[in-house]
Amino acid sequence: MAHDPFKCVQGAPIFKGLADADIAELAKISVHQQEFKRGSVLYDPTTPLDRMMIVDEGRVKVYQLNENGKEKVLYMLRDGAIDSEAALFSQRDHFNYAEVVEDAKICSIGREDFQALLHRVPTVAFNLLNILGDRLTALETVSALTGNLKSKNRVLAYLQQVGQEKQATQFILPEKKKELASFLGITPETLSRQLKQLVADGLLAIDGRQITLR
Repeated sequence: MAHDPFKCVQGAPIFKGLADADIAELAKISVHQQEFKRGSVLYDPTTPLDRMMIVDEGRVKVYQLNENGKEKVLYMLRDGAIDSEAALFSQRDHFNYAEVVEDAKICSIGREDFQALLHRVPTVAFNLLNILGDRLTALETVSALTGNLKSKNRVLAYLQQVGQEKQATQFILPEKKKELASFLGITPETLSRQLKQLVADGLLAIDGRQITLR
């Protein structure tokens, strides 16, 4: 199916509620479907934060490195996800790394073009506040998952969260186990052990990467 720039921009939550004429204008000034192979680094802490990204296809992980070079996955971006919303208002470098983990097509819009639109359509600012609120809630959820909960409960809470987002009790595990373990702040071995324990407890079933919540 051919890429539709209008639907791509329209699908970004930050632009929900905009008039079709404004969506069409944004689609014209946006960059669409830049292709990036697996392993490509979209940005790092030395990259200027100057545009918001929309993941049209593929998967991207956003992570940090500690002083020992160990990777900590912050969140994953999948089809339709947006990232770097702060670029629309802030002039600074990125704080994190973003790496393509599954061949991706990325659309984007630059700060200057967006701010020109903002002067004409204040609705965009209110939508942005809602999105940033959702991101804050997600980060608070991550803090809970990697903080006070024991490893088994972290894994279960994460899977239940995915199920709620997908509105399904059966789904494909969104991340590879190594990525998920990093996200949850546990080792891959601990993740595998806790998944087996959750199956033994009758709380879920696993078939390859397919998860069924009981």
